[in-house]
Amino acid sequence: MEKAEYRKHFELEENFWWFRGRRDILRNILLPRLKQDKKLTLLDAGCGTGYNLKFFEALGTAYGCDFSEDALGFCRLRGLKKLARADIQKPPFKDRSFDFIALLDVLYHKNIKNDVEVLREINRLLKNGGFLLLSDSALKILSGRHDLAFHARERYRKKTLKARLERAGFSLVRGSYFNFFLFPVVLTIRLMENLAPPRNKAIQSDLQAVHPQLNAILYAILRLEAFLCRHINLPLGSSIVCLAKKRHSNVL
Repeated sequence: MEKAEYRKHFELEENFWWFRGRRDILRNILLPRLKQDKKLTLLDAGCGTGYNLKFFEALGTAYGCDFSEDALGFCRLRGLKKLARADIQKPPFKDRSFDFIALLDVLYHKNIKNDVEVLREINRLLKNGGFLLLSDSALKILSGRHDLAFHARERYRKKTLKARLERAGFSLVRGSYFNFFLFPVVLTIRLMENLAPPRNKAIQSDLQAVHPQLNAILYAILRLEAFLCRHINLPLGSSIVCLAKKRHSNVL
């Protein structure tokens, strides 16, 4: 990720419509599967600027790791302490340390040389029957400048992620696209951007503050999707979320 994007994340992550909506979707997919009476140990792998880690702290003892010292600096500004600078391709944690691991918009990064190997490492860190909550960018047709700013390697299809999760020793519990209702808008914007030459050499993502009323409307749309995701998997969207469970007979 470009350094300027970390600051935008830090400033917008709490209230920006997309981040709030994604948290609602993640919550509605994850919570019905977790044992609420159990003290959980969690890891946010690739925790970025840390607001999601604060969200996970309500579920148990939550740790975060990220390779970027810039990201960890913003985490510390949020008061987070259970942090480690680490490459998720070689996470410095013991086998079967966690009940639940989040991997949110991390796996697609260009520095990930082999995403199946990363998923196998995540599998190693989970206790038997533990869960992986994964979100990422979806569908190659939406590739554009946003992906360049975030140093993306690829955008996923659900069947691609399912196959790679299974190769890494997981069973897919839920798999859904999201940002379904806004997909035509996102597609149109990306296609127009790719047809028009950039106005300057600076690489910037789509992450920009919007008017509060528009922010509220866009959040309401994703909140509706979060409600739907309690019951169904959405067939299309600019992002994808998967909940996977570690198989007891681990394939490494």
